[in-house]
Amino acid sequence: DPGQVAVAAARQQIGQPYVTGGESRAEGGFDCSGLTSYAWKQAGVTLPRSSTAQYSWATKIKKADLEPGDLVFYAAGSTVSHVALYAGDGKIIQARKPGIPAGEYDLDTWWTSNLVGYGRIPASAL
Repeated sequence: DPGQVAVAAARQQIGQPYVTGGESRAEGGFDCSGLTSYAWKQAGVTLPRSSTAQYSWATKIKKADLEPGDLVFYAAGSTVSHVALYAGDGKIIQARKPGIPAGEYDLDTWWTSNLVGYGRIPASAL
């Protein structure tokens, strides 16, 4: 299952530093969309690079339909500015912000006021 591959890849990056524009350990760490891009790349899928572009590209789904590997989107204003990877069991894996290493968080309690929605990798990309 590609979603499980992506989750396993993201989980291996927990503890990595947040680096703006970062997409790999070789670059010293990850930013939010760099981590989701990296995780899905390990499953053979290329994602758009920014959280905004990933939101536009993803197939929108409902929370009840979330599966491991799906994307969770957040906005600080009117534009999507953050993305996390749904890991299953109500958890998300994300590169949060500078100074905080990548980690796993509870979907139901993390930055809920800024949650925009949920997305799935389009079937055409798999």
